[in-house]
This record gives sequence, structure tokens and C-alpha cells, in this order.
Amino acid sequence: MEPPFDINDIANFAYVTKRKLKDKNGEEKGAVVLWRRKGEEKFNYKLKCPYCEVEQESSIILKRRPYRVRCSNCDKSIMIEKLSKK
Repeated sequence: MEPPFDINDIANFAYVTKRKLKDKNGEEKGAVVLWRRKGEEKFNYKLKCPYCEVEQESSIILKRRPYRVRCSNCDKSIMIEKLSKK
């Protein structure tokens, strides 16, 4: 899943992440691209739900971490985990 913008223009963004998402069995079946432009309150995201595998795109106001988005098809809450230092 690719972001719907040119990643070379990263200076205009306050937050950008691209993550693989695991289903309840720990298998990577989904993905999310989450971003917020500087000066905007809402985050935009493209999601492939790891549970029902439906792709969707939306925007949401996220206040605190860990960030969560909800699948509009199966209504599962999906946590976007903090990246660990490795």
C-alpha cells in the first residue's frame, strides 16, 4: 500500500507512518498509511484491515497514542503500535 502523495515532499508533514498490521493469529494481512500535514488537526489514512482485508480511506482526529483506527466494514478497532527501537 502506497501513500497517495509524493513522499519526497516530507517537509510539509507533521506525521507520516506506514505499517504492516497483524490479524488475531499474528499473520501480517493488513497495512496502514497514516499522515497529517502541518497545520491540520485531522489525520488521513489508507487502511487494509488485517481482519476482513477490506481497503478503505478516511480521516480522523487522533489525540493520544497509541493511535487507533476503526474498520468501517467489520468495526474492529486497530491499534497502530509505537515503533520499537531495534
